Amino acid sequence: MEYIQDKYFIAIADYVKEFINEKGIDVSDLAAAANVDRKQIYRLLNKENIPKLSTLVRILLAAGLEPSKLFSIKFDFETYMVDNNILKAVPKKKKTS
Repeated sequence: MEYIQDKYFIAIADYVKEFINEKGIDVSDLAAAANVDRKQIYRLLNKENIPKLSTLVRILLAAGLEPSKLFSIKFDFETYMVDNNILKAVPKKKKTS
């Protein structure tokens, strides 16, 4: 099986896994609470699949995690941008009449 290579997704999966382990949340219970197949949660935790955003939000909310927390985890976004050739878009200059 192929595993996800995206470093930010890996950081998210690790964060979620650590959180549910700390809270003692069973994957089957989490899947039932999120109304998703438990295989989707295992794929997330094992870094096998990037879920749709709506599925990820359902899992996070069912675990008691605020989705906005994913943007405050320790992660080097600057290096991520360089590694993935992501540039910052700049607004177009307005034409003067």
